[in-house]
Amino acid sequence: MPPQICVTISGGGIGGLTLAIMLDAANIDYIILERSSSLKTLGSTIALNACALRLLEQLGLWSDIQKIAKPIAGFNIQHEDLSPIGKIDFSFGEKHYGYYAYVMARPALFELLKSRVPASKIKLRKQVVDIVEDDIGVTCICEDGSQFKSDILVGADGAYSGVRESIYRRLKQQNRLPVNDQEPLKLTHLSILGVSKALDPATVPAIEDKHSWFQLMLFRDTHYSIWLAPIDGNRISWCYGGEIEPDPFNSLSNGVSGFWEWGPNKAHTMLDDIRHLPTAFGCTVGDIIGSTPKDLISSVVLEEKFFETWHTKRVVLLGDACHKVLPFAGQGAIQAMLDGQCLVDLLHGLNEKPATSDFEYAFKTYHRERSGTARKAVIGSRLFGYFIDSKGPLAQWVRKVSLNWLPQWCVKSITNLVMRHRPQLSFLPAIEDRGLYKAWW
Repeated sequence: MPPQICVTISGGGIGGLTLAIMLDAANIDYIILERSSSLKTLGSTIALNACALRLLEQLGLWSDIQKIAKPIAGFNIQHEDLSPIGKIDFSFGEKHYGYYAYVMARPALFELLKSRVPASKIKLRKQVVDIVEDDIGVTCICEDGSQFKSDILVGADGAYSGVRESIYRRLKQQNRLPVNDQEPLKLTHLSILGVSKALDPATVPAIEDKHSWFQLMLFRDTHYSIWLAPIDGNRISWCYGGEIEPDPFNSLSNGVSGFWEWGPNKAHTMLDDIRHLPTAFGCTVGDIIGSTPKDLISSVVLEEKFFETWHTKRVVLLGDACHKVLPFAGQGAIQAMLDGQCLVDLLHGLNEKPATSDFEYAFKTYHRERSGTARKAVIGSRLFGYFIDSKGPLAQWVRKVSLNWLPQWCVKSITNLVMRHRPQLSFLPAIEDRGLYKAWW
């Protein structure tokens, strides 16, 4: 029998919604506090691999995901003039791990997850500004003065987590907050992104292909690149950006929001510099950008940080709130989903009336089981960013060797290190491990 508890989730993003679906599967009561006035997401696309897809299939979402997503075959990497650099072939994914990696419009995945959470469970305009916890429970105090009491609080409210800020403020006053956790998030990458409208297959034949080959265009003289990916509905997702350089964007280091909005004029001025470039799809970059509704073009600054402190006695952090990953290969969403799986499994295993010590032990176990993998995801995404963005003869040589001379068995061995962890919820019927390379756990 599951514990008779109520969970407050701060944050109605992809991580918070997935956690809610898992809590519902565990028959654990919950409520979501969302600070915005409507439940929506920013961003263009998201990629999910076998680590998350096996879990989502267990939750009954697999058939719906296949309707909104395209399997990823790999990456073609070239210079801005389309001269080839090399490629990464991931077409072995389904046979090796049971699933291809899939790319989909981020809003489509968000709406799918939201459709599985009852509207009555979501409270909008509820920004958590303070937390009071004791041996009876935890109280969330919101900006509008409302209060919500529950047994535990999960901070799934993103990189600039109000929950994390509240518990860190208290821990710092008690001289219990590590120095690393007192340092601000590191703003590392600048991006402008969007998703086109449906394009004409007669002009862009690649959009009708069953599999999506990402096209990466690396600029020779800057740390910027262009990412193009065909997705469902004959659309192309695009992203222009790269590593923040000291000039002219050094002022961004003082940013206070992960989605730092410049306004349309500056973003569109930057896009004008790349509209003339050709693409491997037979159209120009400008053709793709021009078919994108202007209100769907986002300008963002991306952060990175791994936090050491994940919980107090009745408050615990999840996803970007405790490990902000650069968005290469969808690791941010994937790691948040794996956090949720681990946490819900531990909560489901508690006795019917758990005490504060029971929650604290569960949270310590959660941190022990998840922190190592999450830290590797942060480091791995950073290294992939260096691989793409670095300039100079050595960086060019590394890319040339890695993308052209590295044998496929070596690519698979490296990928195995990421894909070996494909967990499931222990209290639901298991999904067969269909891959040749079996999950370790």
